[in-house]
Amino acid sequence: MAASASRIRRLKRIDRAAVGIITLGGIGIIVAVLGMLVFIAAEAIPLFRSAHVTPAGSGSLATAVRADETPGLHAVGADEYRKYIFTVEPDGTLAFHGFDDGALTQAFPIAGVEGATITSSSRALSGNFVAAGTKDGRVALVQVRYTPRYDDAQTLSGLALDVRSRSTVVLDSAGRPVTQVSYLEQDGQKFVAGLVGDREIAYWWTDADAVEHLATLHVPGAGRVTRVRVGRAGALVAGTDAGTVYHWSAPPEQQLTDTSRVGDRAITALEWALGGNAFVAGTERGEVTSWFRAPVGPGGELAMVRAHVFEPQGSAVTAIAMSTRDRSFATAGADGSVVLRHQTSERTLARVASGGPISALLVTPKGDGLVAIRDGRVDRFDLAAAHPEISLKTLFGKVWYEGYPHPQYVWQSTGATDDFEPKLSLMPLIFGTIKGTLYALLFAIPLGVFGALYTSQFVHPSIRAKIKPTVEVMAAVPSVVIGFLAGLYLAPVVARNLVAVFLMIGLLPLFGTAGVLVWAALPRALKRRLKAGTEVVLILPLLVVAAWASLALGPIVEWFLFDGDARLWLSQALGLTYDQRNCLVVGLAMGFAVIPIIFTISEDAFSSVPSSLAAASLALGASAWQTATRVVLPTASPGVFSAVMIGFGRAVGETMIVLMATGNTPLMDWSMFNGIRTLSANIAVEIPEAPYGGTLYRVLFLSAALLFLLTFAVNTLAELVRQRLRDRYKAV
Repeated sequence: MAASASRIRRLKRIDRAAVGIITLGGIGIIVAVLGMLVFIAAEAIPLFRSAHVTPAGSGSLATAVRADETPGLHAVGADEYRKYIFTVEPDGTLAFHGFDDGALTQAFPIAGVEGATITSSSRALSGNFVAAGTKDGRVALVQVRYTPRYDDAQTLSGLALDVRSRSTVVLDSAGRPVTQVSYLEQDGQKFVAGLVGDREIAYWWTDADAVEHLATLHVPGAGRVTRVRVGRAGALVAGTDAGTVYHWSAPPEQQLTDTSRVGDRAITALEWALGGNAFVAGTERGEVTSWFRAPVGPGGELAMVRAHVFEPQGSAVTAIAMSTRDRSFATAGADGSVVLRHQTSERTLARVASGGPISALLVTPKGDGLVAIRDGRVDRFDLAAAHPEISLKTLFGKVWYEGYPHPQYVWQSTGATDDFEPKLSLMPLIFGTIKGTLYALLFAIPLGVFGALYTSQFVHPSIRAKIKPTVEVMAAVPSVVIGFLAGLYLAPVVARNLVAVFLMIGLLPLFGTAGVLVWAALPRALKRRLKAGTEVVLILPLLVVAAWASLALGPIVEWFLFDGDARLWLSQALGLTYDQRNCLVVGLAMGFAVIPIIFTISEDAFSSVPSSLAAASLALGASAWQTATRVVLPTASPGVFSAVMIGFGRAVGETMIVLMATGNTPLMDWSMFNGIRTLSANIAVEIPEAPYGGTLYRVLFLSAALLFLLTFAVNTLAELVRQRLRDRYKAV
């Protein structure tokens, strides 16, 4: 008795220890999953934080440029180290001021305009190219250069300032004042436009051979030109006090291509965005809009479109400052307000107030500060805008990108140039994930579920003991191997035998059914001597014959129905593009990976149905097939549904098969002949190149969170459905 009691106490201690270990393990798993979700969310949440603009100081400039006396003087610039601010002064000098105190540091005379009064100026968005227009019709072109100086410890000790002359151009031989000027250098060519009359623009440029040209452009219609700006390759826009912007093509054609009605009030600010393809216009009413040319006509004709509309300024827009880093820009109002915006996302990132009308505005080269100049005073702001291009609209809505015919869902994270517009819509990736999963399940569910039903209900136990382990071994095949074979072998085979593949879809079930009918027609005495499931010996050869017949008939059918080229027929007759790595291949390959999961769980569910139910059905006169479909299948439906949902989760999270078997093209098209890009595959492709903490890096974490939430939502819904099915059939 004592030994027995001791043994019982020992077993209880072991049981308690086992319960404790299992409980801790379960809690640990929950904590780990929650920790992963918290980490993913922590990396993604900063995408939606607003920009921070904080005052960094205000003071007087050593020289005083008044906006009411010299309204055309807009040139203001700064170095990337925030040591100096430069301005173009009416006396023909380019003055450098201390960034922090505004004190005059150096003043360089602008070569070619000595003794002339400067009436207008502008600074190019890149290259620190500055143009200064004079009262007598000339324009001086210069470039500001900064040379860093380092001490022995390789610490920046200062900057060497230099102003180099690029040219001096006579825009107007009659000597009229240049009241607006714009200057751009690109690919060795120079482009200068100056306003020399109310509606007369003098345009000077050099071609690829450095030959100089001069033309005069007359602005049609009524009203006075208020702003002139040169864009990419020399394209020109001019805004008027009637609220209209005129657009000319690049030289030498210089045709008036578009007339854009921006508003019913004067254009008071006009600037080209980074890249020189889109311009932002501000009006006297405070409206701010962005425009670019897009192929919107029925034949792809280009026309200027109002692509983005921003939050109103609240007062007349007096200045626009473009960022040299991204599509962010700042607008200044007559009431002293400064609003930071982003072109693509249309976000209003921050709004601050300054004191009085602002004549010139600058976003510092590194995008970390704002400089506002008003009547000889300078206001400085520190700027922190980590992810201005991200909004709910850019992630999940249609956005009108430059050069696109209409707003679209687009994923294109990188480009060839710095003026590239990041396109980070997650909708093509979500669509690709769902599409690839559905095609895989269309292939896997019928084979997995009905294969399990046949194996559990019709096959002899000795044969079943060989089939089930064989199918389960399929689950051990690494997905990278399946993807490798699908991409390098299966995809070309399907492309060469496309018609044969579709013939197999019809002939395989037809020949398999024929085998069942032949088996049913055999004498009962013969069938009694054979084990249940022996019909496979008859059906499998017929399936092989069906496959062979499909391959043999494929070229013949393709020749008669599709003129010998089914892929060309798809393109010409249906407008469908056939990509060699497409969803058809993904469905076959990923379905192969999902089948073992669905088969195994479904077979267990069918085998768990009490045999008394099947026996009662058979005793009442039902056939074996009626018993399987009307008794066993409904009773096991909770388990079958769980099998399908687990297979769904496996397909949603699949990475390597999708990565290797598709072209990774983020398209939104239900055609099975197109490639896709899924959330998981996109993470695998993009994360090695994503800078830590950058926008792409955090968007990838956001997509991981969406994948997690998608799986969680599907599993939750599946559990609810499974529970209802269990409640419905538990009384059976």
